[in-house]
Amino acid sequence: MANLHIVIGPMFAGKSTFLINTIESLKNICDHDEILIINHIRDKRYSNDSEICTHDNKKMPSLSLNKLSDLFNFVDINNFNKIKYVFIDEGQFFNDLYDTVKQLLLENNKTIYISGLDGDFKQIPFYESRILDLIPFATTITKLTSLCFECNNIAPCTKRIINSGDKILIGGSDSYKPVCLNHL
Repeated sequence: MANLHIVIGPMFAGKSTFLINTIESLKNICDHDEILIINHIRDKRYSNDSEICTHDNKKMPSLSLNKLSDLFNFVDINNFNKIKYVFIDEGQFFNDLYDTVKQLLLENNKTIYISGLDGDFKQIPFYESRILDLIPFATTITKLTSLCFECNNIAPCTKRIINSGDKILIGGSDSYKPVCLNHL
């Protein structure tokens, strides 16, 4: 049965850790070839290899793609039919996220886990990926938070701490900090 699980929140909230922990739990009850792990090709913050990486350096091999729909070119049909679970990290970067996830969910009957930012450094949604537009299809929605780097209160937002107006600027703690609403 197809299901969609969306994990959103600011940077440093544990979204990738959530995915890795879920994958590790599933590996105890299903075959490795039933799980497909995908990350965006731009995400090279902590590794140049094809991996999902957490800020505390926990890693898991993944398929690195620029467009999510490219998965249909990289996974042969026999292996694709075996896949039950699709994990997508950094979902906000896939401009074709909405259409491809709907196809995987509704036409291919896959259970999908997506993690991603719910807003950029200005707290504006990533309209290109339409990650928030997938909420009506979701079985579960998990909003994670972090701790504000200024006051240690709950931090639902990400603040860019370097001078750049680029909508997308891949970085870690050198470029971004989690903040509460008082420290935006």
